[in-house]
Amino acid sequence: MKQALIIIDMQNGFLNPESPLCIKGAQATVPACARVIAACRRAGVPVVFVNRAYRADGSDVEHTRYQVWAQGGRPLTPGSTGPVSVENPPEFGRRAGDYEIIKPRYSAFFQTSLDLLLRRLGVDTVVLTGTTTPNCIRTTCYDAISLDYRVMVLEDCCSSNTEDIQRANMLDMGNVGAEIRSSAAFLRELDGGELSIRPVQPEDLDRCAAIEAICFPLEQAASREAIRERIAAYMNHFLVGELDGTVIGFVMGPAIRQEYIADEMFGDPSCHGEKSPWQSVFSLAVHPDWQGRGYGRDLLAALISQSRREGRRGVTLTCLERKLGYYGSFGFENRGISRSVHGGAVWYDMVLTF
Repeated sequence: MKQALIIIDMQNGFLNPESPLCIKGAQATVPACARVIAACRRAGVPVVFVNRAYRADGSDVEHTRYQVWAQGGRPLTPGSTGPVSVENPPEFGRRAGDYEIIKPRYSAFFQTSLDLLLRRLGVDTVVLTGTTTPNCIRTTCYDAISLDYRVMVLEDCCSSNTEDIQRANMLDMGNVGAEIRSSAAFLRELDGGELSIRPVQPEDLDRCAAIEAICFPLEQAASREAIRERIAAYMNHFLVGELDGTVIGFVMGPAIRQEYIADEMFGDPSCHGEKSPWQSVFSLAVHPDWQGRGYGRDLLAALISQSRREGRRGVTLTCLERKLGYYGSFGFENRGISRSVHGGAVWYDMVLTF
């Protein structure tokens, strides 16, 4: 199987709320699309941007769209910039090795050279992302199946104006034979499968320190020396995740006697005790290149499982308000604002009891 990533109509004219052609759910998919694009480039998967560009006089605009287009600032004209422009989001970081095709209608295959390009590249599977799901993604999906391509649609990398429209069209595409997947599942497979999780080793110090530094602000991140001391003090409670010999993330924290983490513990490795009832989490970090694939969940789940096996009462951590839902999905209970003032932030105590 040889795949190609197809990014459809992810342009300012469809993403920006100031554009009359804006799709309500499109902007929210930019981070997931950016992660998939970056991963495909690393893996050598062809990246194909399929964009719209209308003539300035509107002579090639669909008759069903012309009035909105003409009265709304004539979006998506060649060379345009700003909120109604043909530009792709800067997060995508267009590269010289990427391909671009301009399509005149919904389907990426209609009156374009996409089929020729894919066949010359030896591609037999298209991975569809972009907007809008009921129009451009769906018609491209059906045309690809008609042309005997395998089709994968990354659900969280596509968008519609309503959730009902999104669900209905995903169901329809799935029913005709497209594989509907999450970007996390796709990226995990692209990376080569399951994460290998093991206790940290002293030689992992530099990599772990680099991940900590890139994932947290300076005032919150543990120093290299602090990480070295933690490795020495509680190696078996410092789990790293590895892909193809590269450490891509970790979760760590001492076993402590009390239910809540106190700030003084961050600088005192001796707070760890093998017989202490609570497993703490000081850091859960995944390198940005591998974020969005569920590896953080794998790491935290491994530490939780280990804590259960060791007969602890539960797991305790502090988190920022924006992470309450994430930890809540594991069963952690929000105990309110913490006494911690670590790094000058407002933290919440979160506790998972067994």
